Amino acid sequence: MGVPDSSQPCAAILLVGDELLSAKIRDENAWFIVQVMRRCGVKVREIRTVPDEEEVIADAVRSLGQRAPLLFTSGGVGPTHDDVTLGAVARGTDRPLQRHAGMEAILRGHYADRITPDALRMADLPSGTTLAGDSTWPIMRLDVPPPWSPHGTTIYILPGIPTLLRAKVETLESIPGALPRGDVWTLATVETTHAESTIAAGLRAIAEAFPTVAIGSYPRWLSDEAGRLRVRVRITVEAPSAAELEVREAVSRIEAYLQTVS
Repeated sequence: MGVPDSSQPCAAILLVGDELLSAKIRDENAWFIVQVMRRCGVKVREIRTVPDEEEVIADAVRSLGQRAPLLFTSGGVGPTHDDVTLGAVARGTDRPLQRHAGMEAILRGHYADRITPDALRMADLPSGTTLAGDSTWPIMRLDVPPPWSPHGTTIYILPGIPTLLRAKVETLESIPGALPRGDVWTLATVETTHAESTIAAGLRAIAEAFPTVAIGSYPRWLSDEAGRLRVRVRITVEAPSAAELEVREAVSRIEAYLQTVS
């Protein structure tokens, strides 16, 4: 992931958890965040998965956050021994952990007389963290200005439980200014039964003729009536909506080209 084009909002996603790397659970969170980013017109440039190791998480926060102006972390924010994301974000952004009075009040209100020192650890946040959203449903936001990153970075520190993460990301989407907004994508598809190897050269030439348009090719194999596997290729053509005309022209060129393939 290189330095992003400042004219197009972009983001990165950092998934934290040994359970993801050991296949104890299947990730749902990055898939959901990417869908929301697509609706917002934000390009996701990288998704990275790391174990529950503070130094590794901190390095990933530093690497991703210094290259993308928006970073989502997912996982590792609970009260147990392997929840080290808060400390790692603090370490990665060169700031201390501090007890956040607002978060402490929320935790005490939630746990009441069941509050424990481990539960209160969740109120130790990277210095400068603010709480977005409803006061009873906080979303941790950390804005890190230059020179830590050349563009300034907003980090949303989210839970790993998919239902909780989805609710928080949907809340962010509804808050004016919480997420950047860019030009939404125009997407068109073309289906063909030609093998990818047969059409690769032609698609390459069309892609070179339309540099503002992204052309993808995705094969799948389906059984016919006789039970034989047959290839079917889905070709996607997409670009920001400002380039909708180019998308239509590229689709027309692809459809015309496919008619010439034997």
